Amino acid sequence: MQSRAARLTISIVIGLVAAGFLALQSASSVLTRKQPEIAVQLMALNGLAAEQLAVRKFMTGVKDADDVVPSAAAASEAAKVAFSRDPLSPKSLAVLAIAETDAAKKREILASASIINRRDLLLQGLVLEDLIARQDYAATLQTLDMMLRVHPEQKSSLFPVLMQALSQKEALPALSGLLDTTSEWQSDFFKAAVREPDVLVNLAELRLQRGDVGADVDSRLIGGLFKAGAVGKAYEVYLAASGGKAAQTSQLDWTSQFAPFDWKLADDAGFRAQTGASPDVIEIFVRGGKGGAVAERTIPRPAGSFSVLIDHKLTPPDKVSDVKLQVSCPGAETPFYEEPFRQGPSNYGVGSAPQTCEFINIAIHARAWTGSSAIRGTIQKLKISGQ
Repeated sequence: MQSRAARLTISIVIGLVAAGFLALQSASSVLTRKQPEIAVQLMALNGLAAEQLAVRKFMTGVKDADDVVPSAAAASEAAKVAFSRDPLSPKSLAVLAIAETDAAKKREILASASIINRRDLLLQGLVLEDLIARQDYAATLQTLDMMLRVHPEQKSSLFPVLMQALSQKEALPALSGLLDTTSEWQSDFFKAAVREPDVLVNLAELRLQRGDVGADVDSRLIGGLFKAGAVGKAYEVYLAASGGKAAQTSQLDWTSQFAPFDWKLADDAGFRAQTGASPDVIEIFVRGGKGGAVAERTIPRPAGSFSVLIDHKLTPPDKVSDVKLQVSCPGAETPFYEEPFRQGPSNYGVGSAPQTCEFINIAIHARAWTGSSAIRGTIQKLKISGQ
């Protein structure tokens, strides 16, 4: 029975065979493309036509993964003819490599072919298959980088290879370069990877092995881990992203770089929170008919009972109670503490958070009812203290 990795690489090779064949068709002359048999007969030395004929014979017999090797074997004589007419024919060598059942001989063919052509999609797909089989992940990443720079349209075919490699713990040291996001494909892959629960934790481990990565990488990874429920691992990445310093939980300024462990501030028309000249103060605006969490942040659960000091300048005064402090466990549907804002500086005694909460979520919830005045003003940084 084939392993998951083997099935994956074979299916990718099939896809690259089709893609490579289409590329060959578009590059050929009209006669070579439409009638390679006639082109071969009319031009005995037409290596391109002979190559296309060999690939067509190969492709005709491929319906599923089990057909790949037998079909290549059936087309091998045509591939040898094509290679004799054009020793620089990459797809002829690719067909011969697929047909070869001896691993050492197959590797020799691929090595020779790679000297001739490092850009051919089908040929490099076979090189990639061999590298994965040998678990040479550093060379796998190098080959994928070259392929995706030349053939960016093949992301959907090749990204699964990286996902498979990323799911292997032993591959992580060789895949460190994935987080550089210096190429467009790297950035696109990372955006896709943070949505895959099966690779998220390994992606986090990969990040934690690095001294520094881009802020966008950290932000997306923290958000992906948190959404997947890996809150503790997300916090580890947050600590690395913020220089290894634990979040200051006694005074919560309004820094919002790495949500949710920094603040997530609302940014919609008629419902927003924004910092002013100082991160110690936010300005909020809630138009009539709008409501929700205008600012929220997740922090480690304080030890024992605690209270939150809030100082604000919100108007109109009779609508201040429509702004509330909510405290909950991450992922909980309802807060375990909720209290309307009071006029002026006030201390809100939250008490002890449930022991099942490793972290707590602090939210400023505001609602301006339809037809009523907008709520606007400033809120100073929150101060947390033990009771």
